[in-house]
Amino acid sequence: MENKSYITVTLILLVTFFLAAGIRANGRSNRIPDITGEYYRQIENEYLADVRQILTKNGFSNAGLSLTKQVNEEGGLDYTLSVHHRRIDKMDETKRAKLTDMITENDIVIDGRKTSMAVRYIEY
Repeated sequence: MENKSYITVTLILLVTFFLAAGIRANGRSNRIPDITGEYYRQIENEYLADVRQILTKNGFSNAGLSLTKQVNEEGGLDYTLSVHHRRIDKMDETKRAKLTDMITENDIVIDGRKTSMAVRYIEY
């Protein structure tokens, strides 16, 4: 009798453990997108090419660009675009704001959802 209870309790604990692990894995995968995939990389590269065209048209052809992303609480992506160029450092705030507007006019859209984009200028 004691052996049957031990086996029953062990089986119940194992089933509970595997169910809990499965629920946790499924819940997590629904919230956090795979931000390292080729799909995202392609969209981001296209966006950077568009930004590079905007900067080139405005005289910043050799600007350095860096794009970082982070998953927010709702599972969406927040991007930060860093732009490096000496002449941008010397621009007044009005011109810099106009350049930022041009850059953020074409935000990254993933699966029909617009992402959050912040632009920061790295000063030398």
